[in-house]
Amino acid sequence: MSTPTFEELLQAQSDNVLELLEVMETETTVIAARKATDIEACAKRKLATIQRIQLTDAQLARCSELASPSDEVKEQITKIKQTLEQCHSLNESNGAALQRAQLSMHKLRNLFQEAAGKNELTYDSDGQASGSRTLGTNIKA
Repeated sequence: MSTPTFEELLQAQSDNVLELLEVMETETTVIAARKATDIEACAKRKLATIQRIQLTDAQLARCSELASPSDEVKEQITKIKQTLEQCHSLNESNGAALQRAQLSMHKLRNLFQEAAGKNELTYDSDGQASGSRTLGTNIKA
């Protein structure tokens, strides 16, 4: 297997970041649809793509062409960085959406627990609700 050229590595990196953007956009859609299995699949694909980006970046860092890039290469690198910024922004908003969804599920779980028996519901130091039938019933003194 031959070593890829600088141009091939740069094109591979461009393809990688575009794939990452596509994964991030898909992740946005599946988060909105609350499809847990699809969210997990996106996370795995995102991680694999990020690992490829890191590997390609390490290979590019060893290329002498980076020392004095042509205008065309500079433009391609700028596009890659801009796409990565889009990915970062989407990742931030997707993370916030996942946190909101988790909070909603937590509140819903608490409502179900309350409906099951308000007298049985207690809270721990973190404000997490828990049902406890033994609260005050197993005291010996």
